[in-house]
Amino acid sequence: MRKDNKGFSLVELIVVITIIVVLTGIISMGVGLAVSKPADECAAKLKASLQSMRVTTMGKFDAHMEIYKKNDQIYVKEIKVDTEGGTPSTKESIVSAKGVQLYFEKGNSGTYEELKEGDAPILIYYDRSSGAFSNSVSGYYCTRLKAVKGNRTAILRLYSLTGKVENE
Repeated sequence: MRKDNKGFSLVELIVVITIIVVLTGIISMGVGLAVSKPADECAAKLKASLQSMRVTTMGKFDAHMEIYKKNDQIYVKEIKVDTEGGTPSTKESIVSAKGVQLYFEKGNSGTYEELKEGDAPILIYYDRSSGAFSNSVSGYYCTRLKAVKGNRTAILRLYSLTGKVENE
């Protein structure tokens, strides 16, 4: 006797559904990481710029940086002036993808302000002799920078007394 089974067994159906659920989970994790990656990249680029400016300031340049938002992206403008009477040079670079929000904390207030287009830039100055952050021009210390994209937040802690920058 010959039977023609033209359907699926319950076991086969459960296996197929399990495979689909596992693949969906893996794909959604990958998409989540891809969406949040710009926040990490922005924080890494800001950290590199801050460290570079600190080294530059401790050399023969008076240097500071401005962080501002334009065209839905975060920009850093590095301004250097040769202490031997040279002309100022500026370098502007984009440190974020579109849609990354940047928040900053003044002092150790515990509250963050969002950097918006058209706002005054965040000013960061260094002391030439020690490499510490200086508030003599800006009037405040920026102690934290927070880059946010999607559900990912990357925070940089800026230590005013030493000029050190580290990820939180």
